[in-house]
Amino acid sequence: MKNSIITFAILLISVAGFAQQSNKQSEKVTKYVTTFPNGEEAITITDHSASDNLTLNSADNFYKYEILETSNHELVHGSDNQGKVCNIDKNKFEDGTYTLKVYTEDFVITSDITISNGFENEEHDSTIQ
Repeated sequence: MKNSIITFAILLISVAGFAQQSNKQSEKVTKYVTTFPNGEEAITITDHSASDNLTLNSADNFYKYEILETSNHELVHGSDNQGKVCNIDKNKFEDGTYTLKVYTEDFVITSDITISNGFENEEHDSTIQ
């Protein structure tokens, strides 16, 4: 009887673990990493498919960012910022590839980002231009 209860408990835990794992797989994360020439991370943009926001993290404080059309460099969206982190509402953008510029006291950090409703897991690397 004890063996049956222990076996049932292990089976129940396994099924619960699989169910939680399946839920995690439905949310996809796209991460863009832009590095300084020495290899250190300058900015990281994280896009969780279940969220309406992109999260922008910078190694240094930045005072503004701009999102531009890659084809003609026309400003699509921009905002002032204080600190190292901000959220960007991705619902303001059509699906496509954009150029992100982050302005710090010492640098302008540039990275290409793709905004999409797709469900691909991606990681992109860039360097400061």
